[in-house]
Amino acid sequence: MSLLSLQTAQLHDEGARDALRDTQMRVNALALAHRILHELEDVYFVDFRELLSSLVQQVREGFGATKSEIKLELDIEERQMTSDIAVPLTLFTVEALTNVFKHAYPPGARGGTIRVSLKALAEENLQLLIEDDGVGIAKPIQDGSVGSRLMRAFSSQLRGTATTTSRQSGGTRVLLTFPDRSQTKIEEHPIEVPEPTGAGAPPRNDV
Repeated sequence: MSLLSLQTAQLHDEGARDALRDTQMRVNALALAHRILHELEDVYFVDFRELLSSLVQQVREGFGATKSEIKLELDIEERQMTSDIAVPLTLFTVEALTNVFKHAYPPGARGGTIRVSLKALAEENLQLLIEDDGVGIAKPIQDGSVGSRLMRAFSSQLRGTATTTSRQSGGTRVLLTFPDRSQTKIEEHPIEVPEPTGAGAPPRNDV
């Protein structure tokens, strides 16, 4: 969103810039979900694999060239989801990825790998996994933060349960388990998100 980008560039307070950038991420994610829905012939269902692939690339580009050495790996079961599932799941993913990019790899870090997967579990549940190999949780999760409250709200919309824990090998793991109400399940193909083009590429301003 060009207006938010202009306002962000004019701010001198780092906290205010971060807050406005987070808002821009949320608006862009919602716009992306609705754009993909609008482009489909069947506007009731969305290919969540396509949506999530575009989303994670958009979030990374939103943080600019300083995070270009971070590799993103996706392993998503291809499913057709209704918009009432796809939208809160998309926004939950944005909050989790934003936390990773902001906190897991501080300045001077030599990059790392963020993994995002969506798998079917027993008892007709799906599980979204977002994990990194960064610095891990240095202090207890701030349940009162805007991001934490939004993640709980989106999880509730999906009738799911979300947890955030430290990985034994280092880094952080976010798990969201929720009822499988998708229409279809097609074979899965792990993919890797391509690296951004141009080391100095500015954040995207699609919305």
